[in-house]
Amino acid sequence: MAVEMLETGPLGVCTYIVSADGDVTADSVPCVVIDPGGDADEISATVTRLGQKVAAVFLTHAHGDHIGGVRDILAAWPGSVLCCSEETSRRAQDAKANLSYLMGTPVTTPAAGRVLRDGEEFEMAGLRWRAVEIPGHEPGEMVYILGDGHIVFTGDTVFYGSVGRSDFPGGDHNALVAGVTTLLQSLPADATLYPGHGPSTRADFELRSNPFLR
Repeated sequence: MAVEMLETGPLGVCTYIVSADGDVTADSVPCVVIDPGGDADEISATVTRLGQKVAAVFLTHAHGDHIGGVRDILAAWPGSVLCCSEETSRRAQDAKANLSYLMGTPVTTPAAGRVLRDGEEFEMAGLRWRAVEIPGHEPGEMVYILGDGHIVFTGDTVFYGSVGRSDFPGGDHNALVAGVTTLLQSLPADATLYPGHGPSTRADFELRSNPFLR
């Protein structure tokens, strides 16, 4: 499994390009793009450089800084599908609900081509995934757990030494902390967490050191 990270959009969202390892023909390796916050041309150029093609775009949540590149990525890679929770799909289609109108550049996405349920296990781009809903930063936010749980894409739920904001509409700090704590306790201690902003971290480190989780 390979993870490539780009910082995209005006707020430096961590966009991840995720693919399975394997001896395959060039230009045929499917990948998943997680939270394309903008800079769609750069994302597509990186996918091409890696000899891959986009099978799906995953959204952790619908805030405008995480969705700016969705339409262009889907257009650049015909047959790719947008995957997220039903609530994220609804909010991402509404510039007021996704708060992008506050940034001065309203943005929306198409409806999700595949709506994911909390706890759903599924296969995409040759990888096994599990989607887990953790509200609190935004209703409907999901984290994406790969395979045996050693790699997790956490969106804006938990960061290195911190957790997501809960002062946006629909936010709930207590629900966020409870959801993050339950998630981390369910993971292998050495699980790597890839957040929506900032550096990666580990499950055991956050449970031990994150001041918001004590």
